[in-house]
Amino acid sequence: MRTLTMVFIALAVAGNGAAQRRARVGPTVSSISIEDGAGGSQSFTSFGGSLAFLSGDDGEVGIGASRYGDLSSSSCVRQMTFVGFESNYYPIGAKGVAPFASTAIGLARVLDQDPTLALLGCNTSAQTSNELGLGFGLGVRVNLGNQAAALVEGRFFQVPNSAIKALEGRANVSFAFGSPNKKTQLLSGTLGPAVGVLTPLSGALEGRGPTVGVRFRREQKKGGSLGFQIDYAPLRVRTGCSANCDPYAILFAPGYEPSLHPAWGRLYAEVGLLLAGFPQIGNDRGVAQGAHGGLGADIFSGRTLMTNVNARVLWMQRNAPSNRNTFIVQVGASLSPRLEHQASH
Repeated sequence: MRTLTMVFIALAVAGNGAAQRRARVGPTVSSISIEDGAGGSQSFTSFGGSLAFLSGDDGEVGIGASRYGDLSSSSCVRQMTFVGFESNYYPIGAKGVAPFASTAIGLARVLDQDPTLALLGCNTSAQTSNELGLGFGLGVRVNLGNQAAALVEGRFFQVPNSAIKALEGRANVSFAFGSPNKKTQLLSGTLGPAVGVLTPLSGALEGRGPTVGVRFRREQKKGGSLGFQIDYAPLRVRTGCSANCDPYAILFAPGYEPSLHPAWGRLYAEVGLLLAGFPQIGNDRGVAQGAHGGLGADIFSGRTLMTNVNARVLWMQRNAPSNRNTFIVQVGASLSPRLEHQASH
């Protein structure tokens, strides 16, 4: 959670800089936190590298590999090698100090002799297995001139069908090369703080306090806007719960917004996917998935600011069988610099 907090602080000071090279390659080091058998968590170090290419100033795709040589809190062996496809989305562009949302999916080769998988001692008969690995999070890219970039990221990472449900902090330093990336079909982006209130519709979850987060928006030259919102959401399990009944989640909500542009601002509908990371130790630690959709309005305040009001329905599926298919209404507001619109040029 400390890594994610540092990333949120860096998002608040994000700015712009010189045009960036098209590709980068460099080493990656990470610290991954995994639950142990005593109900706590321990951190382990991994090393790897990545090769990535900017598809414009809004997106980056690449390949990453990491070796986790020791993930066990006992004398039993737990190791993993992960090779995956990585994608970073830069909601306000990849120049200067640039926030990004990251996703990763790939092959995890896992060897796990942990005693939780065997009644007596280590499971020495365990074999290396091929599993699907999933990760998502947020970070900040700091461009060091035109020839280098440093990235700091906090993410949720898990391997279904294994004991690896983790929080991971990663750092990468890359050499940048190639011609400068081409101009995108997106206009300048904007970001600002957001708050909201959660009201249950159905399912076992409800809000136990306001959500707080960051809202990103970026207008396309053709079509609607691209949206992305990150929220810290304190929750409560309303029914069927005897322990760990007050979880919290980090909500990642990218979306597409077809828009109308009256003189006073913008009206829009929004629809998108929803990922929710549950960082707390317990059986339900990990990632829930779903979707969101709703309506909103941006109200211009003078020449530089805009206020947003919105309402949307969140749907998510959690790991615990009794808490699946939760529907919650989120009503929110935010303040940010005015969104750039092609018609105003």
